[in-house]
Amino acid sequence: MADLDGVDSSSACTATTIACLQSNNISFVGRYYSRTTQIPGKKLSAAEAKLLSAANLSIVAVYEDGPTSYAYFSATRGVADANGALQQAAAVGQPAGSGIYFTVDYDAASDEIAGNITEYFSAIAETIGDTYRVGVYGSGDVCTAMTAGGFATLAWLAQSTGWGGYSDFTQWAIKQGPEKAVCGLNSDTDVARGDFGSFAVQSSSAEDIQHAVVHPA
Repeated sequence: MADLDGVDSSSACTATTIACLQSNNISFVGRYYSRTTQIPGKKLSAAEAKLLSAANLSIVAVYEDGPTSYAYFSATRGVADANGALQQAAAVGQPAGSGIYFTVDYDAASDEIAGNITEYFSAIAETIGDTYRVGVYGSGDVCTAMTAGGFATLAWLAQSTGWGGYSDFTQWAIKQGPEKAVCGLNSDTDVARGDFGSFAVQSSSAEDIQHAVVHPA
C-alpha cells in the first residue's frame, strides 16, 4: 500500500480549504482535541469533521494542551487528558476503534521518558481502555518507549530530526515533515502508512452537510 500525504493543522478547515487540499492530493488532516486551548479554530468541531468526511478526507485526532516540558506530565494529568479526549471524541462522533494521539512536544531525556511520561501514558491507556487506540506523538525515543511498553499502539514521529532516536525509529504510522503553510493552513506536512488510526464520521442527514458548508468551523 502506498504512503499517503497529509497535513496536521491548528487551523480549522472550511469548504474552500478542503477543495484546495483535494487539489493538492492531500488524503488526511490531523486536527486537535484540547481542554485548555485559547487558539481560535484549533479544536476539531463536529461540523468540521462532517465536512472533511463528506469530502473523503480522513481525520487524525491529536490531543494537546501544551506538553512542552517535563513538568506537564503525571498520571493525574494523563487521566484528565484521556477523559477530555473521550468527551470531545464523543461530541465529534469519532468511531470506536480509531486512534487518538497524545503528544510529547519536546526532546525528552531518557530518565524523563522512564518517569512521569511513562506514568502519563500508562494512565491514558488505562482510562481510554478499548474504546480508542492510543497513539503517541514525539521523538523516536518517546515513540519507541511508549509502543514497546504497550502504552500506545500507534506512533507519530515528530519532525525534529535532532531529537533523540529520530533516525533509529522506523515503526511509525505517521511521520511528520517540515512546517509548511498548505492551502492557507497553519500546518505541518505528514506522510502515513498502513493503518494509522484515521477515521471519518457519519452524517445523520443531508442537512448536516449543508450546515457544515454554510457554517464552517
